[in-house]
Amino acid sequence: MSTDIRTEVQDYLNRMRAALADLPDAEVAEIMDDVGSHVVEVAAELGDEFSAEALSTRLGTPEVYARELRVAAGYPMPTQALAVSGAKPPVAARFAFWSLVVGTAAAFAFGVGGGEGAELVFLVGLCVIAAIVLLVRESQLLGKVEELPENVALQSAIKQADQGGLGKVFGYFRGLQPAWWLLRALLIVLPALFVRGFSLFFVIGIGLAALSLVAGPKGKIDRRWLWISLPATGFAIGIGLLLLGSFSTYRVQRVFNLFGSSSPVTYVSTEPRPSNIYVFDKDGKPVTDVYLYDENGDPIDTPWTGCDGSDYSSDNKYPKPKVDYGRGSGPCKESTGVPFAVPVPTVTTTQSPSSSPVPSSSVAPPSVTPTS
Repeated sequence: MSTDIRTEVQDYLNRMRAALADLPDAEVAEIMDDVGSHVVEVAAELGDEFSAEALSTRLGTPEVYARELRVAAGYPMPTQALAVSGAKPPVAARFAFWSLVVGTAAAFAFGVGGGEGAELVFLVGLCVIAAIVLLVRESQLLGKVEELPENVALQSAIKQADQGGLGKVFGYFRGLQPAWWLLRALLIVLPALFVRGFSLFFVIGIGLAALSLVAGPKGKIDRRWLWISLPATGFAIGIGLLLLGSFSTYRVQRVFNLFGSSSPVTYVSTEPRPSNIYVFDKDGKPVTDVYLYDENGDPIDTPWTGCDGSDYSSDNKYPKPKVDYGRGSGPCKESTGVPFAVPVPTVTTTQSPSSSPVPSSSVAPPSVTPTS
């Protein structure tokens, strides 16, 4: 480790020690012994990208890091720190923090909801983009975000969970981060691949997937990349849960239609259709040149291939000619007649006993008006 890096690390540790100066010396020494080696390891991981700003971006400012350790260990806040914390935090810092929180939640809801609420997600996305612009333009803004009381409480809760029973679980998933970054990019781009045609949604999906790949490793060094990484994670988890629910109900195609098209899903009936239909009237006589339609007004088509090999699959005219393709070298013949006769059942009506026939004499003959 070079002299400049050692100097920056020592300055970072000195500021942490000053922030813990109100605690007993033995407690401060124990905390600094545990933290000092971790700070040195992080500085070594940064390598050529090491700087005081990069170290603060990775771990938080010395004061914020010391405050997190104080809360995790159960020590009270110093009187001076409480007085300082009474001041109102910058509006930009609070805007950036809550843009990240709301943006991540909105991205998750957009994914798990199958693309619903796109207008709201678009507005929240604009807020996240504005927060990213502020963080890039103001180098000190990230440190102010980390000093927010809500952020300090959140980071302390995460560290307490990490130090508790969930530490092994967190450590296991940290080792899978590179694989997760690839899976996250795939889940983000997956709905865009099922959009019909080339659209803006497809371009946005590809761009967000590429950004999520870059934001994964960058976020470990520069926390400003979290404003891209966390919403991308929320959206990917939402898509993953949506797919799991869809697989369980065999509705995968329905899922991607939510993103690609508003048209309903059509299902093809597996019931066999007859190749020809013959229609008879009430007297049992065949009726020709009949066109059949279903209850929706759509033609009921059946395929028919003539002797010349032509296929009239879109023809709903019945009955179709009967084709005898011949055997061996025999000629193919088409016959338009009906090859069978059917007995049409007669419907007999029974007269009610209570009704009596009307005498023929009581029926008045129709009047005839003479014409001149």
